Amino acid sequence: MKTLKFIIYFSVILLAISVYFMPVVLRAGQESLISPKDYAEMVPVSAGDFFMGSPYNRGDADEQPQRKVYLDKFFIYKYEVTVKQYKIFCKETDYKMPPEPSWGWIDTHPIVNVSRYDAEAYCKWARVSLPTEAQWEKAARGTEGRVFPWGQKWDAAKMVNKSNSNGKTWPVGSYPESSSPYGVMDMAGNAWEWVADGYDENFYTRGANTNPYNPPVPNGKGIIRGGSWNNSDMAQFRVANRCWFYPDKGYSINGFRCVYNVMKGKQ
Repeated sequence: MKTLKFIIYFSVILLAISVYFMPVVLRAGQESLISPKDYAEMVPVSAGDFFMGSPYNRGDADEQPQRKVYLDKFFIYKYEVTVKQYKIFCKETDYKMPPEPSWGWIDTHPIVNVSRYDAEAYCKWARVSLPTEAQWEKAARGTEGRVFPWGQKWDAAKMVNKSNSNGKTWPVGSYPESSSPYGVMDMAGNAWEWVADGYDENFYTRGANTNPYNPPVPNGKGIIRGGSWNNSDMAQFRVANRCWFYPDKGYSINGFRCVYNVMKGKQ
C-alpha cells in the first residue's frame, strides 16, 4: 500500500515538473501545444528541408542566394504575442510595459513598441525563444518556396497594411485566409516581428545549411521580419525580405512571436 502511494505521489510530482518546464498538449489527437505561462497556442513545423532566401532574379542581395536549408522540428506561436499576454508577463515579473501606442492598449492586438531585449525577456519568462531567421521563414513560406504566406501572388487585401489598417494594428488572426502553410497567422503585415539572429548582409552566402543561426553581437543590428500595418510596398511583405533594426529600439510597428525548440527541451 505504501509502495502504491509512493508511485502515485512520484507520478504527480513528475507531471507537475513536466507542465512547469515545457508546453503541454492542447487537445487530444493533435500536435498543437499550449504554453503554461502565457497560454499561447503553438503549431508544429516538421523537421526537413525548405528553400530559404530568394533567387538572383528576385529580392535583395542580402537574401541571396536561395538555398536548401534543413531545420529540426520546432513549434511556433500561431499568433503574434498579444497585449494581453504581455500584460501577464509584466504583472508576474514587474517588467515595465512599453510606451502606449496612439490607439491605446487593446488586449487582442499584437504588443508593439518592444525592443528585441524586451522580446527576449518575455521569451525567458515564457520558457521559449525568439525564432531564428530560418525558423521564421520556413514557418511563413513552407517547403515549396512561397513568396507570400498565402502563395505566389501579391494581394494587399489579404493582410493588415497601410491601405486598410486605419493607422493601427488589428486583432491577431484577422485574416485567417492568408495563413501560412503551417497555419501561422500574420506572417505578413500587422506588426514586424523580431527574430533571434543578428544582421549580417552576407549571412545567406556563408550561413550553415543545417539550423543556421547568426548570433547577435554587442551593438550590432537586429532583424525584423514580415512587414507591418504602416507599410505599403509589396517588397516589405515578401517572406524572404530581411529588414535590419537596432535591437534596443521599439516602435509602434514592431512586435514578436516565439518558438519552442523540441531538440533543446527547456528554452
